[in-house]
Amino acid sequence: MKEIFETGRPSARDTDQPSPMRRRILKACAYLPTAPLLAMLGGCDGDSGGSGLSGDTSTFTPEQLKAIETEVTKRLNLRIPPFSTTDPVKLPENKLDTLTTGSVEVTHVPDKAPAPSKQKKVGIYSLQYNAFTQISTRKKAPVGTPEGDALAATPGSVEFTVADPNDDTQTITTIYEGIEPYLKRALENRFALVYRAMVTGFQKHSPKEFDVSFFTAPEFYWNVPFSDFLNEAELQVAGDICQGIVTNNVKTLISKFPANQYGNVVMLPGTIATLKATTDAVKSDGTPVGDTVYIASNHLTCTHNLPLNDSKYPRPAYMIWPKRAVSGIDYIDEFVKRNRCGDDGNELMPNPAHPGLRNPIMDCLLSKKSGLTVLIEHVSSSLAQSFDINGNLLSSKFNNRIVEDLPFGVDICLDYIEADVQRDPVRMRQLDEQNFKLDFLIAAGMGLSTSNYANTPFIQYAIRNEGYSGTTGKTEVWKLNWTKGTERSLGKLSKDDVAPLDAASASDTKAGEITVDLTAAFIAPKDADTTGIPNILDEMNAGIVKVWQLDVDQPVEAVVASKTAPVRAIADQTIQFIK
Repeated sequence: MKEIFETGRPSARDTDQPSPMRRRILKACAYLPTAPLLAMLGGCDGDSGGSGLSGDTSTFTPEQLKAIETEVTKRLNLRIPPFSTTDPVKLPENKLDTLTTGSVEVTHVPDKAPAPSKQKKVGIYSLQYNAFTQISTRKKAPVGTPEGDALAATPGSVEFTVADPNDDTQTITTIYEGIEPYLKRALENRFALVYRAMVTGFQKHSPKEFDVSFFTAPEFYWNVPFSDFLNEAELQVAGDICQGIVTNNVKTLISKFPANQYGNVVMLPGTIATLKATTDAVKSDGTPVGDTVYIASNHLTCTHNLPLNDSKYPRPAYMIWPKRAVSGIDYIDEFVKRNRCGDDGNELMPNPAHPGLRNPIMDCLLSKKSGLTVLIEHVSSSLAQSFDINGNLLSSKFNNRIVEDLPFGVDICLDYIEADVQRDPVRMRQLDEQNFKLDFLIAAGMGLSTSNYANTPFIQYAIRNEGYSGTTGKTEVWKLNWTKGTERSLGKLSKDDVAPLDAASASDTKAGEITVDLTAAFIAPKDADTTGIPNILDEMNAGIVKVWQLDVDQPVEAVVASKTAPVRAIADQTIQFIK
């Protein structure tokens, strides 16, 4: 529609020319996202008494588009760019229904594609692990027993009393070990499991077979169950110590795999999610909330063994990529069926980290046994960052081009549809390179979708590590295929499931599954560096490693050449126009 209006092509007859008012309406529609346009055309306006579509507010925040005349907006209530950067984003309740696995129309081809490169053979090592319902291993014992007395004598132990479920007149008192020693032991267990997964996978398929290898783990990999927390003070302890320990663990892990022995390795080893309390939260109307509201921090620490002293290609030692949107299942008691955070009915002021996202207060039950319920801000304030080897901040962006000629993107679960690096201009600007070839989805409750790549057809592979599916999580890889169009069509984008190495097929992966030994009998390969690697002291969910070989072999020249239809440059390349 928009293309026709701005080509200057005359229609066949003067009578076919739209009136000036209709012309303005149609031009305004060309800038609208699909959901609100359909709502308008279907008569779901604010005066009809119907509920309308839930996506009735624009999710786009272009900054440089010229203003369009707005004479008709009073009558039809059309949103015309430029939109305010504080416009809230109202999203569908059942977000998973928006995911697409079939082919989709390519809606936009950026003028700038990833830098040309020679063909690369890329290894993907994914730890498949159920990170959403992890095993609780916090030590406890009844008060007055020898075990309880022993626990009571340890630092930080907690005496916790609840009503007897079998007798309302009685109570049950239990001694729990201190939260700090428990968290430190749990993080050491996860540290040891990742190490074992890496050496086991690398022994089966050496990373030196590839030009570069990526190792992934799922969202919440480093977390203990939130039902283990007995009170808000324990949440504060976790917020104070966990992220620092995880960062140090990841830096230690990569030091065990030098490039001269293992080839080039990049780690995307799952996330750690914590909460920090604030009493300064302000509602959208400017009044104080009055209660403690928690700010979520759920981030991934990316590190690598690539050279840090390359003057021609400088790199940070490690980077932080945060999740922006808090899901209704991120901070809950995982063992309560159908448990998810509710909306307490209040909106907070827009979060400066992403002013365009709607920011409700979420009411979350973290632990049923202790009755621990907290209020959480939907939009996280965590920032993308890149650091040198000493932990000094180098940049407030995530350096996703540490591998020369192979930039990559990362989304964490809900961000994939609320604040993704394929379409959201705010998130895209937090990457050093906005045009990339590999896209990683680190998740616990989010599937891949071809529709995410309709604006970015140069992305060649989508890699998902899912910590929520089944008893062992799920890992998968898609090869994204851009079939060029004809005349005015930009073509279609489809996907093929890629089979792991040694597997019979992408759906029958049994032969390609590498089991990680979690027992005390584990023996590392003789050439592995085991110095400082702890033992696994508690029961853990099973770990499986799958390995893929990706041939990043689509020359950028071919991608650019396949643009068969003229594409006008626009101020914000992430806007999707309705045809």
